[in-house]
Amino acid sequence: MAECIQCSFPMGDASQCPKCGTPREVQGRGAIHEIDVAHHGETWDQAEQFIILGLRTAIEMRCKALRVIHGYGASSGVSVIAPRAISLMRHLAETHDARFAKDQSNPGVSLIWLNKGRSKKLANEVYFKHESLSSSKSPSENWFDLAQQKKH
Repeated sequence: MAECIQCSFPMGDASQCPKCGTPREVQGRGAIHEIDVAHHGETWDQAEQFIILGLRTAIEMRCKALRVIHGYGASSGVSVIAPRAISLMRHLAETHDARFAKDQSNPGVSLIWLNKGRSKKLANEVYFKHESLSSSKSPSENWFDLAQQKKH
């Protein structure tokens, strides 16, 4: 469910936030939705679900992009989440007519730039159904293995 960008209150299908009154149409327009999947002890499975849910939220709120802070292993020297997050984000962007880009000023951040006509197409895709988030099987099942095969 989409949350208000101003106060984080769940909005549901309301045309404005029930708590603070911010209209839905101005909430995401021109905004970049940001999520951090690397600095709160997330596992890869949790990070994957956060990225997918973050993209859905960005689409619902009509944001122009999703900014994912995935880290790059500065504290430990090894990043488990970053390579997989980048691969997933590239896959999601390629599959859904969006554009993937690395943040030029921070190696631990990547973006998915959303196209204007994305909402209707993406909202109905299997990646964004709530059932997939609660199932034990990954919604993007073999995307990482396929990406690795393309490299070789």
